[in-house]
Formats: sequence, structure tokens, C-alpha cells
Amino acid sequence: MRREPGRTCLGCRQVREKRALVRLVRRASGEVVADPAGRLPGRGAYVCPDGACLERGLERKRLAHAFRKPCELSEEVRGLWQRQR
Repeated sequence: MRREPGRTCLGCRQVREKRALVRLVRRASGEVVADPAGRLPGRGAYVCPDGACLERGLERKRLAHAFRKPCELSEEVRGLWQRQR
């Protein structure tokens, strides 16, 4: 039986299975987009599919730290979490 790799959520800092989290990728333009397939090139960061975790990661500047550069969330990513509320 294979074990699923674990990743840490930027917001709550909980280690969870990779497929239980949403991968975010920073494009060259500085825009952060969701990568549901996990195949976009570039550095990835993982967040729980919960708006509170995303907000916590943003306000504590963990997202910028993970990507090692300032970044902005795309409208797609903001809409993804707003629809879940």
C-alpha cells in the first residue's frame, strides 16, 4: 500500500495529504493561481480548501515567504474561496 505524500498548509500549519490541499503557483508576472492538477511549472505552496487558512496565510505574509517574492492572488483564486463560504 502506497502512502500519500504530506504537505503543510500555509494558514493552519497542519500537515495533510497532498490531495486534500489546494496547490497555488506563482506565475512570472507575480500572480498566484490555483493548480488543481498539480502540473503547472514553478514553485508551489499548499493551502487548505478553507477561506480562513488562505486569509491567515496572506495576513502573516506566509504566501510571499513561500514564493520568495511579493505576489498577488488572481481573481480566480479569490473567487474559489469566496464561493465556498
